[in-house]
Order: sequence, then C-alpha cells, then structure tokens
Amino acid sequence: MKISIITVVKNGLPLLKSAIKSIKNQKKIENLEHIIVCAPSTDGTEEYLDTLSDVKIIIDKVSSTKFGSINKGINIASGDIVGLLHADDIFYDEHTLYNISKEFHDKNDVVYGNVLFCDKENISIITREWISSIFKKRKLYFGWMPPHTSLFVRNDILKSNLYEENYPISGDYLFVLKLLHNQNIEIKYLNNCVTIMRNGGDSTKLRNSIKKLNEDIKIAKKFFKFPYFVVLMKIILKINQFKLFKKNLSNDYIDMLKEQD
Repeated sequence: MKISIITVVKNGLPLLKSAIKSIKNQKKIENLEHIIVCAPSTDGTEEYLDTLSDVKIIIDKVSSTKFGSINKGINIASGDIVGLLHADDIFYDEHTLYNISKEFHDKNDVVYGNVLFCDKENISIITREWISSIFKKRKLYFGWMPPHTSLFVRNDILKSNLYEENYPISGDYLFVLKLLHNQNIEIKYLNNCVTIMRNGGDSTKLRNSIKKLNEDIKIAKKFFKFPYFVVLMKIILKINQFKLFKKNLSNDYIDMLKEQD
C-alpha cells in the first residue's frame, strides 16, 4: 500500500526540516511519496527544496489560499491513501504511518486519530492534547469534529472531495464536514496520537479569530438547521482540550527531530 503525504509551505525554514525528517524516518513503510507544495518564499525555502532529490516539489504561484495548494498536491498524489503534514509539524513517532496503513486493510475510507500540541520552540513540551472519539454522525450536530491534521483518506475519495479556496481559514472545516456527511464512506477512529502540532497556526492566531468564526458559521449553515448552536458547541469542545499543565515528551525519535530546529 502506497502512502502520499502532502506538505504546503511558505517561508518554512528551519522547521520544515523537522517535518521532512519525520517522514523520512517512518518505519515499515516501503512505498512512501512526499509532495511539497511551496508558495513563493523569501527565506531560502525554495533554494533548500532544490537540494532534495527524493521529494516531489511543486512551486505554486497561483493558489490564493493554502487549501488551493493542498489541492495541487492531491491532484498529483499517486498513493492509495493520502494525508497531510504541515511544514511546522511532525508525526508522533516513527510507526505512525504504519499504524495508519494497517487500518485501511479493513476497507476503511477515512482514518483519523488524536493530536498533540507542543511549544513552538520545543517539540518536547506538550501543552495541549486533542483526544478524539469514535465517529457518530449525530455528534456533528453538537460541534464534534475529528482533528483535521490526523485524517488520512483514500485517494479516489479525496480527489472527489477537494478543498474550497473561498474559506481561507476554515476550509478544513468544510472539507471534513463534506466527508463525514457522505453516507457511502467508511470512517474509522484509531485511538493513537498521529501528529504533534506546534502552537501558533493560522486558525489559532487572535487576529484571525473573528474571521474564522464568521467562516465557521457560513459553513455550518450549509449542513445544520441550528448553525450558531453547532459553532458555539464546537468552541466549547475545543476549550475542553486545554489543561493547566505541561507534559514533557522525550525519546530518541523526538530528540533526533529536535536537532533540526
């Protein structure tokens, strides 16, 4: 089974190096494709990508949002299943993709898991955890969502459900809702951590919070009779992810990736 991983980047150094190394160090996966879609950058990212020989590179000068760039990666992805890894994130451990791939042997179409959030400057310091749960469609009406960055999808289904660019912050919300409302798709929850995300993504920035809220409401109106309630519950569920503690995560894999920071 072949796996394609798509990474979208703009001015991504030096953290991009950790993401790439995280993919290269995945174990028990013989057929792995990494596609990097790079928006015009000024920090040396494009020059760095020119030095890579085992990664498919696309320079995207056209797309208006990151979701358009993701679509470009999807359109050339040749793997049986496809997932995302943001340029400043890493997979949880070296067996993540192997564990994901095993779930697709049971004819599942979408597999998702859990996500950890870490300090932007130190991936060993875990500041938040998003522990998901088994999918039940009725939970969507109460704001439940799986972590977008933990999703892996069969290629043919993904190519039929591309992202929309007119929601530059919440395009992932629309994408996930379209998938989960499809009655013909088999969805599986894998109770493992999939991704470690660094704090400070676009949707978490304060200046984008109002824009994100407005986009979420517009999207919810497409699927739900009571969109304001759904979005409110979505916010409340996210608040529950925060805990007043910091957990240290240290092992050989994490220590190896920290050398790239």
